[in-house]
Amino acid sequence: MKAILTCVTCLLLTAAMPAHAQDADPVTARLATERAATIAPGRYSAGEGRDFTLTPYRGKFLLRFANGPECFVLTADPGSMGAKLLKYDTGVAALSVSVWGGVTLYLAEAPNGLPATLQGTAPAPTPIPVSAAELRTALTDEAAHFSYANNVVLHFIADNRTMADTDARALAFDTLANVQMGLERLMAAQGGKQALSRRVSTIKLERANKPGMTLAGRNLVVRYAPAEGYLGRQSSYAVAHQLGKILSVKTPE
Repeated sequence: MKAILTCVTCLLLTAAMPAHAQDADPVTARLATERAATIAPGRYSAGEGRDFTLTPYRGKFLLRFANGPECFVLTADPGSMGAKLLKYDTGVAALSVSVWGGVTLYLAEAPNGLPATLQGTAPAPTPIPVSAAELRTALTDEAAHFSYANNVVLHFIADNRTMADTDARALAFDTLANVQMGLERLMAAQGGKQALSRRVSTIKLERANKPGMTLAGRNLVVRYAPAEGYLGRQSSYAVAHQLGKILSVKTPE
């Protein structure tokens, strides 16, 4: 009889215990004691030639694919279960990092993500210095490119403050490349080429305190902020997205 009462007492005590004390989930228990995900900079590979570098930059991160010239600025936000989610300036996810260091790369052709492995260290990129003559040539070349390749007449210019400053020219050159790629993405969208040809004739790079763009008449002003470095200009994705909103063209995320 005493043994039966003892067993009943044990069962009652067990039933009264919190669920986590009875049978703690080992994953949950570990996450409770782990720090948030740590983002390791360096050179990564996601297979099939999908190599990229990830480097810290002014509290954010720079993502650069091996097969492209653009440096994307990523912002790290908290994700689920202690993970970190790194996003483009459009808010779209680029990478996720788990608490155990696993990195996943998200692409348009792989929306569910591809596992990426750290291959080694990588230097931080820097804007390419250019002379005033080189920047003028680049502006002329962009106009010729759109005329020849896309049959779209666009004039590219830069303000005098840009031409007179070495640091400004370097970031303006980088901004120009992003604008060119952003325009290509816009024109690939339905009605994008027609809207661009109809609504825009001049694209002006203008030094400012923060990046952005405005359309006044047929003149598109693209602002960039040299003091902010790579944070001071929009990515090609953001250029396509924002200009698409201005021109009422739906661009892919």
